Amino acid sequence: MYTLHEMRETEGYYGNRRATFFRFDKGVRIIGFKKNNHFEIRVLTIGANPRQNGIGKEALKLLRPRFKRISVSEIYEYALPFWIKMKERGLINNLGTVKATENSEYVD
Repeated sequence: MYTLHEMRETEGYYGNRRATFFRFDKGVRIIGFKKNNHFEIRVLTIGANPRQNGIGKEALKLLRPRFKRISVSEIYEYALPFWIKMKERGLINNLGTVKATENSEYVD
């Protein structure tokens, strides 16, 4: 299990929208959109770290105290089990649309 210690917040563009980037140590990032006390996650990437070792969950644990509501939108089908677990654990509030993928392999 991994432990993340650092979280930095920056702003930039995701597509043509102004977005908030949370950068963690070990190359982990969460990209999304802030509106008051709500955060809509669009991307959670764990970089070169191995999957299923808890690093995505650790990032969400650091993010959770900052927002009353966290939702996830445009979820890839292969990632849906992860997001369901995160909702069950109270780390996110809402699941958005699920996007089907031709190939269920994870590509970062």
